[in-house]
Amino acid sequence: MTTLHIRARLSPWDDQAFVKAFEQARDEVERTDSDDAGPVAAVEVERRLHVAGYPNARIDVVRSVSEALEHASHWDVRRDG
Repeated sequence: MTTLHIRARLSPWDDQAFVKAFEQARDEVERTDSDDAGPVAAVEVERRLHVAGYPNARIDVVRSVSEALEHASHWDVRRDG
């Protein structure tokens, strides 16, 4: 299993229900076996946020080549797109 190191910036960060939904989705996806845990994981977390009641949630993944090789990502997670 590949471990993903995510730095996530959530907007709005003070919506506790949204933050909890994101953390739950991220934790569930991190526990799955994935060959490409960065963008692929973000797509799945975004899908799970939509199912959880956040249909406009959007995750943008930003990472350099060295971060990709280290299985690290920066995620910009927005509740309202």
